[in-house]
Amino acid sequence: MKEWILNIKSLRGYDALFIGLIVSLFCTQAITAVYLMIVLGISLYKKELIPALRKQPGALWIYGFIGLQIVVSAWASNMVGLVNALGMGLVMVWLALYRDKIHPKTLILGIDLMLVLSILTGIYALFQFQAFSQAEGYSFWEFHIQNSPKRRIMATFGNANLYATMLEMWIFLAVYRFTQNKRISYRIFVVLVSLFNFGLLLLTGCRTAILPFVIVIPLFLWLAKEKGWFWVSMIVIGIGILFVCLDPTKIPRITDMSTLESRFKIWRCAWIGFCAFPLFGLGPQSYGLYYRIFDGHKAPHCHNIYIDAFASYGIVGVVLLVVYAFRFLLPEIFSMRKKDSAVFGLMVGMIGIFLIHGLLDVTMNVLATSLVFLMILNAAPLYKKIENPSESMIS
Repeated sequence: MKEWILNIKSLRGYDALFIGLIVSLFCTQAITAVYLMIVLGISLYKKELIPALRKQPGALWIYGFIGLQIVVSAWASNMVGLVNALGMGLVMVWLALYRDKIHPKTLILGIDLMLVLSILTGIYALFQFQAFSQAEGYSFWEFHIQNSPKRRIMATFGNANLYATMLEMWIFLAVYRFTQNKRISYRIFVVLVSLFNFGLLLLTGCRTAILPFVIVIPLFLWLAKEKGWFWVSMIVIGIGILFVCLDPTKIPRITDMSTLESRFKIWRCAWIGFCAFPLFGLGPQSYGLYYRIFDGHKAPHCHNIYIDAFASYGIVGVVLLVVYAFRFLLPEIFSMRKKDSAVFGLMVGMIGIFLIHGLLDVTMNVLATSLVFLMILNAAPLYKKIENPSESMIS
């Protein structure tokens, strides 16, 4: 721990600013947005932002998409969508600097810092759980999970499902760090943090966030060439599935089908909205307008990333995103397969979390979740700066 703290203190320039951003993720979204704007302002003043943007692959496609969302949201008076689109712009411009300036060791330090800070937010979340339980007449030790996301633990992330997504990614990042750091003391720390965060994940009541682990962790271990741990994960997952089959109530809210029924209503209304505005949608989170226009089930979004993409961005917006992903982002990710198989597995696993969790929820449309997700997917340029993969590791 002492060596780790010294590594943090030794950082300078954008590496230090990156660590500051990691800390801001655990604050409110407004604080993260302000911090991003300060960093971008500094880089603009130092005349380093424009050169970084020029190096960003697919800039025309991704900023064309963001510009389109800003215009469409303003035209449709979709204020939530407008803020969301501006947030996308902040994230993507910051990623240009991240790709150009950050060293892989700083990314590893950032991941470790997230694991440490997840403990502090987890303690805060437990106090929240006590307050929510007491307000409804339950004891803390009954572990009663309520239905409304606003009456379930959310820590500093404003919503139980958003907090669950962060926990999901932290646990996966912990698995990655477990395979890369061979020190026994560190591995014990990572296991304890993972178990603590998994317990919190159950308390969020977000059933969708549990499903990706069944696929993503074994997939990562296989791609990372950790065959021994792959088989251990398969055995643990198999025991977990058997345990749940014997007693399904161990998964909070698993027998509650009301939310699934509401999702079918949401998806029907979203389809009507897409048919009404097929080319451009009404901007990010268009469903917040559609349910009012078409008298649908009330919800902030479509609770499915695939449906939400077409309903919000329309055919034109989806095409821009798909071209950017397949022409620029995915080739970079696959270039890591030979450079560093563990980082490649980490990237693929993050995509898996996004695609599987996205079947029943939309949680990547806020700064904290999108930043963690995209900083992993954009890690390839960081590793191209080094010759020896061991240079990127911190023990």
